[in-house]
Amino acid sequence: MNSKLQNAFIIIGIIAIAGVGYYLFTQNGDISLDNAEVDNQAAAETTVFLQKLNELKSIKLEGTILNDARFISLIDSSEVVVPLPVGRDNPFMESN
Repeated sequence: MNSKLQNAFIIIGIIAIAGVGYYLFTQNGDISLDNAEVDNQAAAETTVFLQKLNELKSIKLEGTILNDARFISLIDSSEVVVPLPVGRDNPFMESN
């Protein structure tokens, strides 16, 4: 490819990139949120949150199961896990 044609492609590419950049820069100003819309959305989310909070507050938990003889007579059968070192002392030593 000769240098004039290569230079023409580079100039056209730069102009195209500049045009796209200018278009995106000018379109950025058109995107705006109305404060009333944001306030309405925040109020709606706050209302939902308060409803769920009131539902959680209305739950009554009774601890009678903890005083039941069957619960008290449970035996812990868990085993203590003894921590072991990970890996070998010398990783370059060959194992048999």
